[in-house]
Amino acid sequence: MMIGYDSYFNQDPSTASQMVLPTPENAREVPCDSCPLFEQCGKDSTECSAFRNWASSGDYKDSDVRRFIRAAK
Repeated sequence: MMIGYDSYFNQDPSTASQMVLPTPENAREVPCDSCPLFEQCGKDSTECSAFRNWASSGDYKDSDVRRFIRAAK
């Protein structure tokens, strides 16, 4: 049995390094900067709805700050 190989495998530039992941444009600053629970969330590894929305879309509602706090994933 004969084993074949691709002689050009290691000669082409990697396309993985050329991949650009889309990052959201932040419409607002991170909600944690002015939150009174900043230290507590850092200590307990928790996050609120405002931070989750900001991390995924770059924006959040003011009413979501300190709301639905749960363990960070």
